[in-house]
Parts: sequence; C-alpha cells; structure tokens
Amino acid sequence: MAGKIIVIEGIDGAGKATQAKILKETLEKEGKKVSIYSYPDYSSIYGERIKSFLYKKINLKVDELFMLYIIDMVKDRSNIIEDVNNGSYIIIDRFFFSTIAYQSAGGFSYENGKEIVKLLDMPVVDKVFYVNVPVDISMQRKEKQKGKMDVDKFESNKNFLFNVSTFYDKLKNESFYAKSWEEIDGSKSIEEISYLIKKAID
Repeated sequence: MAGKIIVIEGIDGAGKATQAKILKETLEKEGKKVSIYSYPDYSSIYGERIKSFLYKKINLKVDELFMLYIIDMVKDRSNIIEDVNNGSYIIIDRFFFSTIAYQSAGGFSYENGKEIVKLLDMPVVDKVFYVNVPVDISMQRKEKQKGKMDVDKFESNKNFLFNVSTFYDKLKNESFYAKSWEEIDGSKSIEEISYLIKKAID
C-alpha cells in the first residue's frame, strides 16, 4: 500500500518546521511509518551554498539560486519515491513550491520554474498545506527566534516576502503539481493549526 506525500509550505515564520514535527509524532503514534525532509538541507553541499548566499557571504544570480534549491531536492527524489511506495507518509517542510515562489519573487520566470519541476519528474504531492501568515507576523517571529541582526536576507525583506506570498497564492489557485492544496490561517495558534492539518489528512 502506497503512502502519501504531505508538504507544509509558507513564508518564513509560518511555523512549518514545528507543524512538520508535530504531524510526524502524531502519525507515528498511530503506527504509521513516517519520513521527514526539510529544505534547504543545510547539511548538503547545495544547502551550504544556499546558506552562504542567505547570510550574504556569496552572491548568486537568481537562476543559479533556483537550480541550487531544486538540485538540493532532486538528490532525495529517489528516496522519497521509494519511501512512499513502501507505505511511508512523507512529510516535507518546504518543497519545490517554495523554490518557485521565492525565486519568482526574485525575478525568475514563474512559468519556467513550473516547467522545470515537470521536466525533472518530481513526485506529485498528495496534499499541500499552505500556512499563510501575514508578513508583519512573519518578520516578528523570525526576529524573536534569531535576533534582529541574525535574520537572513529573505527574512528581513518585507516587500520581498509580500511578493513571495502572491506567488504562493498563484500556485494554490492553480493547484499546481498536487492533488489538493489547503490554505490555513498562520496567525492561529500552534495547536489550532496542527488540529486543522490532522483533520484534513484524516
């Protein structure tokens, strides 16, 4: 019996990592096999380069950045497909949807981004939870979490995050590359959001 691929998306500060962790623990208590992935994967050589860019140690053009984010995910593609075929629930904290939204906000072609995902034959997602948090709340959360001087170049750019949100809205409205999308109000409490996610999966 095949498993499911569940992706949690949203701008910085939406609480994606927290919700992925809660969902993993909940599903495991029900006896389900669960694998979890998070991107960018800073332990990979691609993730290291992305981190260097985000913290202004190197400069990258938007097309270079798009390909770095995508190849960071492509490296895990076969493992994800194998796991889901073996009946595991795959929980992904950000997938190629975020790459399209963020890099399109930075000037990459939105349509080209979608075509690249299709050409790479990335696994189709069963459910995308788009945790839509207001930009002001996003920035407040990241500053509280990291300190005002330690937020990265995306987390500290209000106009950029607004643009990212508009591209997330486009992806959701098109139901791009997923069997279903569900938008959740990211200003709700952690408990309310986790309840809504689990209810939708059930």
